[in-house]
Amino acid sequence: MNMLANLKTNDTIKNETDSIGGGRTLDSGLMDFKIALAYLKKSDSGALSVNFVFNGPNKEELKQTFWVTGGDAKGNKNTYKDKNGDDQYLPGFLIANSVALLSIGKELSEMETEEKTINLYNATAKAEVPTKVPCLTDLHGQEITAGIIKQIVDKTKKDDAGVYQPTGETREENEVDKFFRTKDHMTTAEIRAQAETPVFYETWKAKWTGVTRDKSTKTGGTAGAPKAGAPAAGKPKSSLFGA
Repeated sequence: MNMLANLKTNDTIKNETDSIGGGRTLDSGLMDFKIALAYLKKSDSGALSVNFVFNGPNKEELKQTFWVTGGDAKGNKNTYKDKNGDDQYLPGFLIANSVALLSIGKELSEMETEEKTINLYNATAKAEVPTKVPCLTDLHGQEITAGIIKQIVDKTKKDDAGVYQPTGETREENEVDKFFRTKDHMTTAEIRAQAETPVFYETWKAKWTGVTRDKSTKTGGTAGAPKAGAPAAGKPKSSLFGA
């Protein structure tokens, strides 16, 4: 079954580029992982997420959720309109799609799903319980290299109106900022541009290794990112990403 067929990319929308963006929390840096789990979930609004569990070389575990479509009210699309009215891919779609391209050479829209039972946290039970979810089993066991950022974010709590507000306290979390192909450290943008050598890997490493990003409102957060690396191009030919 292919639940992601509507996520096809095309030549008219800008694809992923390389840019330096502004369990145990890992320090910021580059790490090779194996994909332990890749599964889909829908929110109450109908938005679709791809959820990953990555295992590191020393039993590190990293969990990441990437929202690849908007909700029912927005047509369940993997795109949005920017301030100029142009279509852009959702950031979560771009980074999740890069995992598929860099690990097995396929786009998300080309992947079949298979129902599996895994342990997931259940809010009612307040514990992990066996849950059936559609999994992207072709990704299980595949290698990927991640650029991980340790960041400080607000702790939040619902107010009387049901809106989450900062509590004044903070916590640390990890966010994957960029994925690279493990065998040669290339990015999707570099592969599309048919670059001969990886450049952005070292750029990212120099910028973020050992750096903690503060996104909390307590300090006002951090500024946006300078652009770097290979330019974006249209939809890749499958041969460019062949494993």
